[in-house]
Amino acid sequence: MKIKNFLSIFTFVIFVVTLPSSLYSQEKQEKSKRVDIFKSTERDSMQLWFYDRATIMGVTGEKRKEFYNIILYHTFKMTALEKKEKGFTPEEIRVKFEELLRKQHSEVKPILDDTQYGYYLDTYKKLLKGVYERKGWK
Repeated sequence: MKIKNFLSIFTFVIFVVTLPSSLYSQEKQEKSKRVDIFKSTERDSMQLWFYDRATIMGVTGEKRKEFYNIILYHTFKMTALEKKEKGFTPEEIRVKFEELLRKQHSEVKPILDDTQYGYYLDTYKKLLKGVYERKGWK
């Protein structure tokens, strides 16, 4: 059972590590001067956050997988908002980002108990602080 969890986490880490490099090469070709919603260090932090915080919070088994899938899905959707072909204005990006964030929170809440959810919100708030500062969002 532990090997299965390790393989799931290992697969997640490999996916998240390789995804930014493939996205970067595509973005470099577009020569876009946009500021990414999540910097690579923030994506790295989310990887570590998922593993460490889920362990500290006591999220295990199927709940952990569901938690991981929700975070991964919404992070990917948030990152994709700034793709040139989407054609969103900076204001639309922010509105859609916050909609995805609220949706993520609402999907995570039933998985966690009140203490775990509070810890999740606190940690995520710290992670998003850099995003909001860099984007000039208040």
